[in-house]
Amino acid sequence: MSFGATMDLGASRRGAAGGPLALRGAGLLSALGHGAMDRGDVTPAEAAPVAGADMGHAAHSLPAIAGWVQAVRAQAAAILAEGGLPVLLGGDHSLPMGSVAAAADHAARLRRPLFVLWMDAHGDFNTPATSGTGNVHGMSLAALCGEAGLGAVWGEDAPAVVDPSRVMVLGARDLDDDEAALMAARGVQAVSVAAMRRDGMAALAGFLDRVAAEDGLLHVSFDIDVVDPAYAPGTGTPVAGGLEPSEAAEALSMVSGGGRLMSLDIVEVNPALDQQHRTARLTVGLMRYLFGTSMDWLRQAA
Repeated sequence: MSFGATMDLGASRRGAAGGPLALRGAGLLSALGHGAMDRGDVTPAEAAPVAGADMGHAAHSLPAIAGWVQAVRAQAAAILAEGGLPVLLGGDHSLPMGSVAAAADHAARLRRPLFVLWMDAHGDFNTPATSGTGNVHGMSLAALCGEAGLGAVWGEDAPAVVDPSRVMVLGARDLDDDEAALMAARGVQAVSVAAMRRDGMAALAGFLDRVAAEDGLLHVSFDIDVVDPAYAPGTGTPVAGGLEPSEAAEALSMVSGGGRLMSLDIVEVNPALDQQHRTARLTVGLMRYLFGTSMDWLRQAA
């Protein structure tokens, strides 16, 4: 069950707000498989003033982002309560503070552990105290794991905290020094593209084995900048040296085979920076591997 959130206030470059429309236009609904439905776009909640929101450079646009996060959280929670699989179409990577919060609460009610696979060139594990930019999309995972600074976005209803030792950042290759140190201290598993090419998909296989061994549930947060910008130019914070499309497809196929997926984000597709819709089409094609609708898409697209 997909839904969009047309917000890019968490990023320094505008344009990702057009991501939901671009993904739909590239055929996302068919990639999600038979019976998939689209609930349209959420409207930001009328957010209460955020305590400490007058932080200037420390966390830009936090009160407005909080309203979007609350709307995303409510929609994802409703879909989960109906027995569906929520698919958030972003927008920037601050929006999953809402979708992962809903997943964490749902998993807690079921008394099952939540694991998070964060596919991203970045760690998104900065805090207002460590961020060099003040962009909230670079702090969202840290906030979900209980780090200080952005907790006020939840209002009076803080979600279950994600256990950082059950988080893998796959494809990471642009981590700030303080961010990397904090991730290591908290037990977040960061797997670089270089490590993936050296060891194959062993780290991901081990992570998915652990999800199964603990009878866990899995949230996947897919940021298109995990893919090399030579293939996915339409994103606001591109980093060279990313995954080849075939590598991303293999990783998503492994997740699909595990049968543990409960919720998904697809974020940071920026059509304003794209070239002939390449990035949106690639993203949709990759989702076919996650949902088993690939039909050898990579060979057809070659």
